[in-house]
Amino acid sequence: MKIINICFLSAVALSATPALAADRSVTLAVDNLSCVTCVPTVKKSLSNVPGVKRVDVSAKARSATVVFDDKATTVAALISATTNAGYPSRPKL
Repeated sequence: MKIINICFLSAVALSATPALAADRSVTLAVDNLSCVTCVPTVKKSLSNVPGVKRVDVSAKARSATVVFDDKATTVAALISATTNAGYPSRPKL
């Protein structure tokens, strides 16, 4: 009986722990990203968002690929960051 109680309590304790954050990736189409001198501004605006782990920006593709912790930030926050820096963006399809 003690073994069953220990197993039950362990299962309850494990189910009560918060879900682990998952890394998520999104590619944003970035407006006004017309040359390589714009890249650092876009990269910095995204890198400053809490939860962002990696940012790759391409002037040629006019896009930014962002890896982020989905428990710490959202795609909307990333879009807001680029827009506030003068480079409106949207998820690339």
